[in-house]
This record gives sequence, structure tokens and C-alpha cells, in this order.
Amino acid sequence: MFGAELARFAITRFLPKDTDIEVTFINVDELPVFQSFAGKSYLFAGTERTYNPKDLQSFTLSRFMAPELMNYQGKAVVIDPDIFAVKDISGIFDLDMQGKSIAACNKKDAWDTSFMLMDCAKLTHWKMESILQGLADKKIDYVSDVTSLNREPKESLLSIPRIWNNLDTLTPETLAVHMTNRITQPWSTGLPIDFTRNKMPKIFGIIPREPVHKLLGKYSTHYQKHPDSRIEELFFTLVKEALAVGGISRELIQSEINKKHVRSDLFQKIS
Repeated sequence: MFGAELARFAITRFLPKDTDIEVTFINVDELPVFQSFAGKSYLFAGTERTYNPKDLQSFTLSRFMAPELMNYQGKAVVIDPDIFAVKDISGIFDLDMQGKSIAACNKKDAWDTSFMLMDCAKLTHWKMESILQGLADKKIDYVSDVTSLNREPKESLLSIPRIWNNLDTLTPETLAVHMTNRITQPWSTGLPIDFTRNKMPKIFGIIPREPVHKLLGKYSTHYQKHPDSRIEELFFTLVKEALAVGGISRELIQSEINKKHVRSDLFQKIS
């Protein structure tokens, strides 16, 4: 929630005063459809996983619920809670979608669904209960079918410039920066890692890589400092500005520190 509140503040501080754009949360903790999926196994890139609502990435599937929550009307933008606007991003709603249903950044052979502009009326087939049931029945795969958008017709997808969703990169053109490398997210520095790691590819396709990395001291057990000091500074500045205008409260930050969701020295860093 700390990241989500901060992401909302980052967007709203730039919005025009007369805007009718609303920024709201999709919180899986409050949605029965996700609670009923808890504990069920599903395929993740061909291997079985169990859905845990408390996992750091438990929100990911909620990206595909926005059109349903919009009653399949109008346009919506869905972003992950670790994407922070550095300029006014409301212009995304004026983008010519060329009759397509989804606009997102493209990466190699997949689409980056962490930032999507959606024409909700064209996505009536996105029903969360149906998606989760397909996963539970192992008829579809979390990675190869759902989050990669591989089930969508290619002609319904529009590629947008990376500046809308710059992955751990800050340039003069960046509109929103995505602090996507979980191990270096600046609010977590120093805390024990609390997310489910993807398995590393085996050496020569045979030898498990994790034990080797642990032996060499390359397998981190704690979150690391972000390698780009400008992104770390952007984060600290954003927190300071949000606190100054009530965009986020000291009580929320302290609560998240107590839960070990946020680094313990945050107040010292922004003082």
C-alpha cells in the first residue's frame, strides 16, 4: 500500500486541476475472487506454483480486472504500484489507439502488461473469475498465456514508446519510471527478500545454479541499493513531497516500517 499510495501521489501531482481522471486501487485483499483463488495451484511458465495473496506479486493478475471494474466502458490505464510518474501522463488518454484494444510497451517476444491503456468496451472477454478458473484448471499458463498477452489477437495490440514505462531507467524523455527490479527497489534496501524467486536456468542445462551462486556469495538474501543514484534520489524526493502535502502519512510509513515492508531508515534518509 505504501508503493500504491506513492504511485497515486506521483500521478495526481501533475494532473490538470479540472481533470475528471480518477486514480483508484485494485486491491486483491478486498476482492473475493482473489481470496477464493488463494492456495490453488497453477502453471507458471510450465511449472506449478501456489497462489499466495500475501506474496509480493499477488497483485499482478489484477491488471486484467480493470475493464470489468469499469463495466466495460471508457478507457482505463492500469499500472503496477512500483511505477512512478515523473511528468503529466494524462495525455495517454488522448492517444490514437487506431481501433486496437490494448496499448502497451513491447519487449522482445512479449508485451509488458505492467502499464496498459485499455479500451474497456473491446475487452469484455476479460473476466477475472474465468481467468482464475482457467489457471486453476491448468488450461492456461500464467506467463505464456495471460501476462504476456499471447492469447490476444496481434492486431488488437498497439506498441507505445518505452518512455511510458521506463524500466529502472531515467532519461529526460521518461514519463514514468518503473522500479521493476525487485531486489533493488529503493524502499526495501536492507530488508530480507520476501518474494518468490523465479528459478535460475541450470548451468549446461544440468547443474542447479542457485547453490553455486550461494557458494560464491552471489545469491543475495537481502534487498540491495539501487545502482542508479538518481532513481534512489527520485524516490526520496517523492516521499518528502508527498509527506509535505498530505499525499502520504507518517503513520502509514511507520506502519509499513514496523511490518518490514519499508526500509527502517527511511525517515532519516528524507530528513
